[in-house]
Amino acid sequence: MSREMRNAKRVPIECPARIRTIEAGPTHYGTCTELSVSGMTLQSSFVPRPDEELDITVMPPRGPGLAPVPMNARVKVRRCHEIERGKCYEIGVEILKILS
Repeated sequence: MSREMRNAKRVPIECPARIRTIEAGPTHYGTCTELSVSGMTLQSSFVPRPDEELDITVMPPRGPGLAPVPMNARVKVRRCHEIERGKCYEIGVEILKILS
């Protein structure tokens, strides 16, 4: 039986995300599929290292009355699971700091 580690309510979303390693490596792209005050879930072809810190930019959903301002955050990888063999991974991250 798994123990639920997240305390904050998670909101399902589908927003484009940019993933950058702190070491200024290549930029990767994916989708933010869940967001909470303490973390987020991403799907991408990128495979991070355990506990790696990343800079994530999540584009806001489009719609009337919504400000087109992206969220930038420093995050720490908490889990990574393969969804589609060699193509897509689900990455759970903890938000360390909102950068903008």
